Amino acid sequence: SQLGDSSSGVAWGEVARKTQASRGVTLRCTETLSSSPGDGDYAIKYFTPTHSRTDSYKNGKIVRTFYSDLETKTFTGVFHLHKHYMIRPITSSSEGFLEKHEDWTNPRYMVQTILSGKHTELGQKTIDGVLCEGIETADPNVLGPLPGPVTRLEIQMRLWIDAKTKYPVRFEGKIDAEAEGQALSSEAVMDQFRWDMDLDPSVF
Repeated sequence: SQLGDSSSGVAWGEVARKTQASRGVTLRCTETLSSSPGDGDYAIKYFTPTHSRTDSYKNGKIVRTFYSDLETKTFTGVFHLHKHYMIRPITSSSEGFLEKHEDWTNPRYMVQTILSGKHTELGQKTIDGVLCEGIETADPNVLGPLPGPVTRLEIQMRLWIDAKTKYPVRFEGKIDAEAEGQALSSEAVMDQFRWDMDLDPSVF
């Protein structure tokens, strides 16, 4: 109901529809995980409704590439430094942010999930010279099914859209958790979005 009800903001319903209808999107993702600090500097991601690709970079060089093909239900990982690759089947997912085979950075998935949870509007803000509107959520339910029990879970996610085009331009997320006595944290920023692109199949 929050996607179509005018009381929750028709603009955000339009954001969800445009995001879902996008033929292809590319973006940059910078993510820091407490469990693997320094694993990579940033990643360039490509998404279509059926395929995804992630190129991870360290010190300006590509170190690994991950491909997902939802038509053949296969995941392929290429590790460039070790000249090694692996292929495994993609199993059914309950579509939680933390599901093993779900890339939570997929904007089509992320926008729908944030909007379906409890969120508040942040008003307007200028980002890189573009007038934007934002929403924020601290609802842990947006993470969906967790891989195991947790004793503490705090999240903060902010999504900013171009007020004119109604496409996302920036995402900021923080997760702090404790499970089995171990503290875990992550921070992520996604930007440099390019929407509704006709990506060549050779990309995947």
